Amino acid sequence: MKALKFFVTMAVLVAAMSPAAADPPAKPMPANAAGVLAHVEGTVEYWPAGGKEWRPAQAGQCLGPGDKLRTQRNSRMEVQMPDGSVQRYFELTTVELDTPPPPQAPGPNIRRGRMFMFNRSQQTQARFGTPRVSGAIRGTEFHVRVEEDGTTEISLLDGQVDLSNEQGRLALNTGEQAVVEPGGAPRKTAMLEAHNIIQWCLYYPGVLCLEDLALDPAETTALRESLEAYRQGDLTGALAKYPAAHQPASDAGKVYQAALLLSVGKSEEAEKILQSAASQPSQPGRLAQALLRVIACTRNPGSGMPPTTGAAAAGRLATEWLADSYEAQSASQLETARQAAQSATQAAPQGGFAWARLAELEFSFGRTTAAKAALAKALALAPRQAQAQALQGFTFSAQNRWQEALAAFEKAIALDGALASGWLGRGLVKIHLGQAEEGRKDLVMAAALEPQRSLLRSYLGKAFSQVGDRVHATRELELAKRLDPADPTPHLYSALMLQTQNRINAAVSDLERSQELNDNRSVYRSRLLLDQDRAVRSANLASIYRDAGMEDFGSREASRAVQSDYANYSAHLFLANSFADLQSAHGVNLRYETAATAEFLIANLLAPPGAGVLSRGISQQEYSRFFEQRRFGLANSTEYLSRGAWRQGTVQYGEFDDFSYSLDGFYASDHGTRNNGDLEQWSLSAQAKARVTREDTLYFQAICAETQEGDLVQYYNQANANTGVRLKDRQIPLLLGGWRHEWSPESTTLLLFARLADDLRQTDPAQSPLLGLGVAGGFIPLGFGANNFNYRSRLEVYSFEAQQLWQRHNHSLIAGARGQFGEFSTRSFQFNPRVSVGSFAPNGVVSDQDLVNDFSRLTLYGYYNWEIADPLLLTAGVSYDRVLMPQNYRNPPLSNLGETRGQVSPKAGLIWRPWKAGTLRAGYTRSLGGVSSDQSVRLEPTQVAGFNQAYRSLIPESIAGSAAAPKFEIASLGLDHHFPTRTYLSADTEWLHSKVERILGAYDLLAFPAGAYEIRERVAYDERALTLSARQLLGEEWSLGARYRFGEVRLKDQFDQIPGMVNRPEATLQQLNLHALFNHRCGFFAQAEALWHRQSNRGYTTPMPGDNFWQVNFYAGYRFPRRSAEVLVGLLNAGDQDYRLNPLNLHAELPRERTLAASLRFHF
Repeated sequence: MKALKFFVTMAVLVAAMSPAAADPPAKPMPANAAGVLAHVEGTVEYWPAGGKEWRPAQAGQCLGPGDKLRTQRNSRMEVQMPDGSVQRYFELTTVELDTPPPPQAPGPNIRRGRMFMFNRSQQTQARFGTPRVSGAIRGTEFHVRVEEDGTTEISLLDGQVDLSNEQGRLALNTGEQAVVEPGGAPRKTAMLEAHNIIQWCLYYPGVLCLEDLALDPAETTALRESLEAYRQGDLTGALAKYPAAHQPASDAGKVYQAALLLSVGKSEEAEKILQSAASQPSQPGRLAQALLRVIACTRNPGSGMPPTTGAAAAGRLATEWLADSYEAQSASQLETARQAAQSATQAAPQGGFAWARLAELEFSFGRTTAAKAALAKALALAPRQAQAQALQGFTFSAQNRWQEALAAFEKAIALDGALASGWLGRGLVKIHLGQAEEGRKDLVMAAALEPQRSLLRSYLGKAFSQVGDRVHATRELELAKRLDPADPTPHLYSALMLQTQNRINAAVSDLERSQELNDNRSVYRSRLLLDQDRAVRSANLASIYRDAGMEDFGSREASRAVQSDYANYSAHLFLANSFADLQSAHGVNLRYETAATAEFLIANLLAPPGAGVLSRGISQQEYSRFFEQRRFGLANSTEYLSRGAWRQGTVQYGEFDDFSYSLDGFYASDHGTRNNGDLEQWSLSAQAKARVTREDTLYFQAICAETQEGDLVQYYNQANANTGVRLKDRQIPLLLGGWRHEWSPESTTLLLFARLADDLRQTDPAQSPLLGLGVAGGFIPLGFGANNFNYRSRLEVYSFEAQQLWQRHNHSLIAGARGQFGEFSTRSFQFNPRVSVGSFAPNGVVSDQDLVNDFSRLTLYGYYNWEIADPLLLTAGVSYDRVLMPQNYRNPPLSNLGETRGQVSPKAGLIWRPWKAGTLRAGYTRSLGGVSSDQSVRLEPTQVAGFNQAYRSLIPESIAGSAAAPKFEIASLGLDHHFPTRTYLSADTEWLHSKVERILGAYDLLAFPAGAYEIRERVAYDERALTLSARQLLGEEWSLGARYRFGEVRLKDQFDQIPGMVNRPEATLQQLNLHALFNHRCGFFAQAEALWHRQSNRGYTTPMPGDNFWQVNFYAGYRFPRRSAEVLVGLLNAGDQDYRLNPLNLHAELPRERTLAASLRFHF
């Protein structure tokens, strides 16, 4: 085997622009620091330990033990401790950072006011104190309120706090509240709803448009500096510049004051002011009502009224339109919310908040161009708007402009440190850039700022999971589920975490729940992106189903993912792997090769460079991709069978923001189980993908491969194998190039270029050509010769395909065209030294041919999917194929003639969910196959309604050899049902029909020398199959399954020139697979599998008795932590049972004797 080397060189230009933020990011905390003042709103002062007076405090300031802090009216602050915990303080609060004896960490001593503590430290010695009580913190979040007389109220949202004073002790647990009064011991009281306790932590967006306010001239003059800050988008600055002694003189002034109070969380005070103004039938009254609606839907999402439409919408104020927008979003009417925001920009063209709101919603639809345009307008009008700056950070992140994104998030934090999205964005970017610890601290801050937001807890939980902190990861995800039971995100992340912990059954339950809840994210995402989310969940669920031993259900789930979002590359990759698993290990039966190869190509073209676990679709509410970091990696798979078979695959890869590559090597060696049944195979591949622009991605792959083998054809009787034939197949090189252009989230164009090269050589010392007499009535066969045969076929084909994907609302369209052209160069030499006289040439040469045949193919196709209603999806499609191919280039004597075939092929499919847990699928397709490997290089959809329609062949190659341009007709029906008891049932029936017409070469002995004679063979193949599957998950660790398949095949093989020669063999095969799988969370897993086969054969001249046998397999293995490696040992065919199966029924090659199997997989 020749050594092949690949050198892949690419220059990557990286430009990083980092605009300066108003405040620089905080420097690392000194070792002796007690904390850092992360954020300041309004007036905050500190008294240093040993100091003599109060001084102004600044964000980023390091604090030492003994320092004191206090907030004035309308002020808030956040302190981040060395362990990453966050303390948030409301107005009129005084606190001292105590200096406890080691090993206790510095803690707050709250003299008066309110504090919200968010602690996720591993330390158990953290404490807090008030004038009446002290508490030991156990990984907790809680709220403390201290009155002027020291009366203390502690409300525990999560975790545990041990309270103590001289009068007694008390342990508080999640959901409990305690009060400590002067002279009394801690005692429990009834606790209000958590969201009512932390109302001051809620974030209220800017909604009031100053164009609607109409302040009188005197009030405008008095509030001039505050109004100017508000116009710039600086809410906290506007409040800081609001004159302390000013009392609103009008309802308009009251509305403005209330809007500013909302910016620091004083919703109760703002609500009282607005209620007095809202009672008046005036323009300020309408503004007050609009702000009250925003307060209501912020406190209680989903409580908003239906948006205003029709005549009532005429003359609405921009502020009212913005309130409508937030109400519509709360009611999961995202398009209505976007339209309302657009109306707000029309009502107030100079309103920066309106443009920022429109940009946010356009981004939630994935319309990045429109979002960027609206965002540019927003920042031009209100450059100090924190929300717009955070959105700018997310748009930069979507373009992999990480340094610019980091600067935008830091500017958002500097402008408004209470904006959780700013901290969230900065944390995720830091994690992506490899600053995991600092990134997690930012995520903790985000969750502390808005503790009621489930989504923030989900991301924090995932961040803990990434570093193996299962305790805190589980806590955050469970809290997220409790905070918003309708949010699917924590269930998704929990499932992925559970899968890495080998808790497969629990992962299945969580991800199924996430899938059920998917549409609840319509609060944040458009219908198209919801379909993409559903596809993401289906693709991940398919992977977890596989771990649970439910491979067939996993394939169906991946098919559903493709139906929900055809552009979901993860689902296509899973389908590719599923089809590859169905392929023959030795490459003899090629039924699923086309589907496997095509799905792999589609996945690679659709995937972005550096693709992570989840979908690329980024909106401001879905940032999972940021958790993937730039990295190099190595993966390896080694398999061994005790008969001396080895399979070794290794890949080295790199994943970056705009570029990724992989170098793959594969080697297989198998001595086989019979004489001349050996195989040696190797392949090398280099792949690269680069983002050329935000909308354009380039893909390239080069493959070199070689296979040397004997006779690997399946036989009923192994003694019938050909002991002399040898084959050598080389593909050097195969070149693939692809281009992807995304016009919009709804529209994508794919281009695929390919150069296919194949060089096949075959030698056979006893090849058997058909001999006979060519007479007027046809051909009279006399028997077969026995020639020394040398054959070589070289294929060179160039392929081009263009495909357009379009998805909008409930409709999707896939249309494309494929053109291929090339040539087959064939050399056939037949020699028989025993033939020196008679019909053949006296030198023993039976045939010596060297031919070149042209090849071309044109394919046009279109598929339309229409989801008529949520439970019903219809598919209609059609394709046209025209193939010019060699008439006979495989069966000597060969022909130099060409043959053209064409066909119009209709497609139809239906997916219907008649009830919640049931799915009915039906499909009908016709198609025209290819000549060789040409048919596998394609982008045309491989499935209709979840049923495969892309076959390389249906007739087993062991029966009919390779077939050119076969015709396929397929009808399928399937029903799936999932019971609440975690029981899964499915039933599928298929009718597979294929027709093949081809020319066989023969020798006419009436001519001298013997002449070539062409015989047209017609083969009709019918297969009817019924498959029943049942799976049951038991507890946390067990999975039981049964799969029964009944398949009946009828073959009709006739020869036009040989009257009366018609073969009609039939075979029936029943297969039963019973298995039990055990997965333990420690990583150990085991499986027992029993396989039953029963076959009967009919229509053969030589009797072919059926067979009836069982084989039992046992496996045991171990998965390393985080699934970085897996070791597996198996005993196959434990009963040492041999068998005889007719290859007319397609079946996997089973071991013929007791075999030990072992494998090792790892990646890092």
